[in-house]
Amino acid sequence: MAAKDIITIDNAFDLLSKGLAKQERYQIGSFKEFLQNIWCYSYDNPEYFKAWHVGVIADDIQECLETGLNYVAILPRFHFKSTILGHAFSVWRLLTAPRDCSILYLSYSDGMARYHIAEINKAIARNPIITDMLINRNPKADFSARFFKNNQPMEIMHGGLFSFKRGMHINGALIADDILKDPENPLNMGQITKIEDHFMTESLFIPLKGVPVIVLGTPMMPGDLLSKLQEDPRFKSRVLPALDPAPDRRVLMPELYTEDWLLQQQQARPKSFASEFMLVPHFSTEAYFDDEDIVKCEDETLRSAPATKVYSDLTGGDQIFAGFDVGKKRHPSHLVIFKKHGDRIEQIHQSFLDGWNYSDQIEYLNEVADNFELTAGYVDNTRGELEDRGLDTRWRSMTFTRKSKNIMAQVFEQFVHSGNLKLIKDERQKQQILSVSNELKAPETPMGHGDAFFSIAMALQAAHDTAYKFVDLGSATDWFNAVSPGETRESQKQSRELFPEKQGLDFDDKSSGNPLQMEPVNPQVRAESAPNPHCKESVCSPAFWVPERGLCLYCAYRQ
Repeated sequence: MAAKDIITIDNAFDLLSKGLAKQERYQIGSFKEFLQNIWCYSYDNPEYFKAWHVGVIADDIQECLETGLNYVAILPRFHFKSTILGHAFSVWRLLTAPRDCSILYLSYSDGMARYHIAEINKAIARNPIITDMLINRNPKADFSARFFKNNQPMEIMHGGLFSFKRGMHINGALIADDILKDPENPLNMGQITKIEDHFMTESLFIPLKGVPVIVLGTPMMPGDLLSKLQEDPRFKSRVLPALDPAPDRRVLMPELYTEDWLLQQQQARPKSFASEFMLVPHFSTEAYFDDEDIVKCEDETLRSAPATKVYSDLTGGDQIFAGFDVGKKRHPSHLVIFKKHGDRIEQIHQSFLDGWNYSDQIEYLNEVADNFELTAGYVDNTRGELEDRGLDTRWRSMTFTRKSKNIMAQVFEQFVHSGNLKLIKDERQKQQILSVSNELKAPETPMGHGDAFFSIAMALQAAHDTAYKFVDLGSATDWFNAVSPGETRESQKQSRELFPEKQGLDFDDKSSGNPLQMEPVNPQVRAESAPNPHCKESVCSPAFWVPERGLCLYCAYRQ
């Protein structure tokens, strides 16, 4: 056989597929048929498109098209959610459109949307069946998708969420892919409400009536847009975690992942796995306290005492401590007052000061100091709003730095897990506590900016400082960010390999220095009392031991 007569496998497939395309040019079939018979050949493993969850999603899409519903899909990473519902659906929609067709592909940023357009172009270029049907008049343009089908213009446009206004309309589909996640600042929860408002009032009105809207992504926090759309009667929803997605199914995609592999990832990076694979809202996994922590501290019998009343017989010899988080103009200030008797410390007052000017706040705080016979309290004076305004000396100024916030947070945590802290049951207060992340950041909302967390932390810090003489309590938060429960340095090394998008994060940062500086104690005493008998630190006191978490706040030992 002559060399020119040799036909490679690739050439054979090319010839076969082109012939098939010419014979069945207009027989694209249903979305499921398109995925399994045509689109799959854009990839090295076409059998993956016959996976169980691909069929489930395709059936959902068919139902939505027949009933006029939109679709929201919450799926784990690396399970083809963008490939199926973003890329493949867009192309299928173009191929099945009876006339000219325009599709809008939205992501949080225009850069991310352009990336998806580039991936669509690559998939089309790799598929001779599709390239025979869609003629690309501008093949060198990576970030545009403009085609002709039977001399009819077809286009997939792209844009960031906030780039398109109501005046523009499309007739093919609206794809909203990961619109909650800001690539530049993925944990900026302050955008959540803004994203929801814009999508519901602007983006939903871009498609013409009856044009499908598909929203896909991974949840970021409880109550975010994905959560809201699951309750919207205009949307059909599907939530498929990587493990236990259905009553009779353990692994979502066994064709690609084994149960053992997934469990290894869960052990290596439990927080990332929870949010990215098990679809637990990311922000909730990153919260400094969880709901259970605060609920167990709440006492339904406690009532907030009016701050303007004089309590001459309130203390009975007890000490009174307070914390006041000063809000910016658009945020409330928050006041808390605690009574301490022995080891027990209970909240006797909490109030949000919405819209108060600084002069009125000073007058109010001075009145509180007198009425409650304040022992000591801390005021957030980071920006100097209350300087030189005649604040009572029982109120101490505190400047918020990373170090000071870490110290307060650790003291707060010690009180929470001691069983001696009792809080007034108040929903707004609780939500503001829970809104604070392990990085001690909080979203900006009309209800507050984590104010209750920091006001309580300052009050407890005042109580702590009165009883103990600590020089520097250090930064357990830095350690929390680096190592979550069950993680080791070796597992972190493994996780870098498993999650390359996390590369660049330095989990071994030494910048924080020694986490605690205290006077050395007798080594024998330390060894006998230390939670971790193998601890090499000079101080490892049971005071740092959190039994509920099996954690030593000082030496970072985990049981």
